[in-house]
Amino acid sequence: MGTRIKFKGTFVSLNHRDFRYFLSGQFLSLMGTMIQNTALSWYVYKITNSPFLLGLIGVFQYAPVLLITLLSGVIVERHPKKNILLITQVCYMVQAFALSFFVYNDDSKYWILAALAAVNGIITSFDMPTRQSFFIELVGKSDLPNAISLNSTIFNMSRIIGPAVAGILMDDFGVLQCFLVNAFSFIPVIYGVVKIKTKGNPVVKNKKSSLFKDLKDGIIYTMNKRILVSTMFIMAIVCTFAFNSNVIVPVFAKEVMNGSSKVYSLFLSLIGLGSLFGAMFMAGQGRRIRNKYYLIIDSFIIAILQIITLFTRSYVSVGIIFILIGFFNLIFLNKANTILQFNTEDEYRGRVMSIYSLLNIGSTPLGSAFAGIVMEKFGGRFGFFSCGLIIFLVTIGIVFFIESRKNHLKTSANT
Repeated sequence: MGTRIKFKGTFVSLNHRDFRYFLSGQFLSLMGTMIQNTALSWYVYKITNSPFLLGLIGVFQYAPVLLITLLSGVIVERHPKKNILLITQVCYMVQAFALSFFVYNDDSKYWILAALAAVNGIITSFDMPTRQSFFIELVGKSDLPNAISLNSTIFNMSRIIGPAVAGILMDDFGVLQCFLVNAFSFIPVIYGVVKIKTKGNPVVKNKKSSLFKDLKDGIIYTMNKRILVSTMFIMAIVCTFAFNSNVIVPVFAKEVMNGSSKVYSLFLSLIGLGSLFGAMFMAGQGRRIRNKYYLIIDSFIIAILQIITLFTRSYVSVGIIFILIGFFNLIFLNKANTILQFNTEDEYRGRVMSIYSLLNIGSTPLGSAFAGIVMEKFGGRFGFFSCGLIIFLVTIGIVFFIESRKNHLKTSANT
């Protein structure tokens, strides 16, 4: 008889067999995805030499998420999540092979890269809300925060290793090998999903009801819960202007630091390292964070870190700042995810998490386009600075709104 390992504390969610299969399959796949994303951003900037066109790739990749994620959340609730994940992983693999094919044949025109980025975004529109709403069925509600944190740990380990590997591959072989590595990396995750026993059964029993009615009901449900609305509002600001590394870092590395593809990949790895530290912190300490203004405090910290990149001159200071940006970005997303899931009924989870997905990466086209335009006009040093300044100013506005609302409520209570 085999010996069953009992995980405690930081790794408690690994007690669930299905989650172990899910997590183990994710690591190689996510690392391949990071290798491809790193190579694609550098490749686009290399062939166009335009921060604006690089920013547009982000628009093409994430605009589908912005446009169809809310509807995909309704669809996720109507079908077994395991089946949807299998379909999305196969589609990701086909997209990576297609990208490899065009680069191999030296037919990698900008519009082809943009079209394939859009295909990737369409797949993500279905994949992300599925996996986010699947966690609770894999581990249960009590272990959900730990599962989210461990998944973030795996994700951010790939953000460290992936860009580093991409830098080596691009420097020694070229971008083609990066895209091929990603294509083959989906084999482990497909195997892992196949081995999962939990089906992720649909919560919507009446599939004859209108998709748009269910979508409307989900939006009304969300708008009627203050904690969901407030969390999503601050997410909209931070996610739009703080998660544009794939657009800003290649320009920053080349223009500001006079670096090569290895410097670019190193910077991305440092951001990933900070995010890994953040994920480990949240896995062990996340439940103890009770401050209701935590997301606002984190937003200020992220803004300040981005602003001071304008005044950095050395590799050491830039490296430290990037590690801290990765750390605070991760704990912001992790905490927001946990707040939303703990305050959402199972019936609406897919739709609420589709809004989370929309805000998490669907708002990226706006931030990417903004950063691309700013860097095109003022230079790479102003990419992080301009985005951080907006976060800072809007967060100040949120604080003033909260305080004015408190004073209004006190005045009303006293009259």
